[in-house]
Amino acid sequence: MTIEIAVLNLMPNKVETEQQLKKKLGSFSKNVNFTFLRTATYTSKNTDINYLNYYYYDFDNIKNKSFNGFICTGAPLEKMPFESVIYWKELTKIFDWANKNVFSSYFICWGAQAALYHYYGIEKYLMKKKLSGIFEQKMITQNEKLTKLLPSKLFVPVSRYATNKNADINRVKELSIILDSKVSGPCLVKNKIKRRYYNFNHFEYDLDTLKSEYKRDLKLDKKTPVPFNYFPNNDPERKPTDCWSQNSYIFFNNWLKLISDKKGDQQ
Repeated sequence: MTIEIAVLNLMPNKVETEQQLKKKLGSFSKNVNFTFLRTATYTSKNTDINYLNYYYYDFDNIKNKSFNGFICTGAPLEKMPFESVIYWKELTKIFDWANKNVFSSYFICWGAQAALYHYYGIEKYLMKKKLSGIFEQKMITQNEKLTKLLPSKLFVPVSRYATNKNADINRVKELSIILDSKVSGPCLVKNKIKRRYYNFNHFEYDLDTLKSEYKRDLKLDKKTPVPFNYFPNNDPERKPTDCWSQNSYIFFNNWLKLISDKKGDQQ
């Protein structure tokens, strides 16, 4: 029984993001088939065009198909108004398609913010500085299939310039906050009816992802702060502490099990 997952990869380093998602989702079953999507209205400058042409599909190629799962990654666009993003109209068409042709959708970071804005008009808010590090999240909603076997408090990588407000989310009756942090804000939100999940943070990150981002940001700004709660004693020369990977595998396994259980019911 193959689980078909469509992934709209908006990240600049597409190969790295592919590998992260394949590793986390592939641990559940070898019978997960990925279809990677790109935007037609904007061509990535950080990935070889030949690679994109070979491994990626435009939306028009798959718009008449249905998938078991859909993932929309983040993108480094938090400082821009949504409507100013060059591929915004195309993105909203993909969101609307996913709403009708996908059993369950999972949106990450800016992708989650964009989806909530499109579906519900929920605004994002720029912070004074980038929030980067490993932040503790508290389970707000209990007995969720998506968080089964996860502890009531857990750590998740955070890397973003914008946040969402709990009050804005709580005004929408369809939505509920599953994971939340007093420091980093809401983490995981679900649509109670349509099996859509919004994660403003990064369960998919590898151990060294925040380290790579920190080094990149440091080249642009020597005052870039060290990611919070990441390096032992805040020493960038030391190996980061991994306190989320095990839980991230459980999380993604839960999502795929939610999908596969439904597939089994339909067969």
